[in-house]
Amino acid sequence: MSVQRIVSLAPSITEILFALGLEPRIVGVTEICDYPPAARRKPKVGDYQISPEKVVALKPDLVVAHEVLNVRVIPVLKRLGLRVLHANPNRFEKLYAFIRAIGTATGAARAATQLVNAMQARVARVRRQTPKRRPSALFVISVEPLWAAGRDTFADEMMTLAGARNALASAFSGFKAVSLETALGGAPEVILLAGPKADAVLGHPRWQRTPAVRNRRVYELNPDWVLRESPRSVNGLEQIAECVRRGT
Repeated sequence: MSVQRIVSLAPSITEILFALGLEPRIVGVTEICDYPPAARRKPKVGDYQISPEKVVALKPDLVVAHEVLNVRVIPVLKRLGLRVLHANPNRFEKLYAFIRAIGTATGAARAATQLVNAMQARVARVRRQTPKRRPSALFVISVEPLWAAGRDTFADEMMTLAGARNALASAFSGFKAVSLETALGGAPEVILLAGPKADAVLGHPRWQRTPAVRNRRVYELNPDWVLRESPRSVNGLEQIAECVRRGT
């Protein structure tokens, strides 16, 4: 029996489902699913905290979840007998595989293949255009307190593909709170801001020690493009690549 009632438990997943043409079958999303705009009109099953009762009430034959964001609710939903498809697509290859898996589960395999092929072509174009010299880059999601991306993150892969070196790759993995000294110690030539405004860095005296601030190479990114693992992740990669090219 084909999947007819789908519940999405994360904004990135909702974006994938819409991109695969599955909007008519989506019966539930989260309060923070805001793209495309039509997602806002779908019934809600919670925000960062998912209500298992609301999910069950929608009688889904497929729930699509994010292994990190939905780590607590996935086992609950499985115990309740629901079919849950989940992944942590924190690299492009994992994202492609997740899109294909969703396509296979929903009978949209052809659309999934077309979407992945289009994304791969754009990523390949970025890689062909990377500068010869790889500037060091700092990827920041919060300034006060300071949170930044280490290795084993989608942000780290995007910086690498765009032709930069993650200034904090050797310091830690994942997204972590870091001291200003640690960030300054990486001597970033490019600072990428996924949420914070440039003034928060450019106007701070201690940041003046970095080549990025001295040379005004501090860039505001679209947070949804660079933090959500979705088809728009390629937009994020292209945006980072443009910033890196400006910083060389």
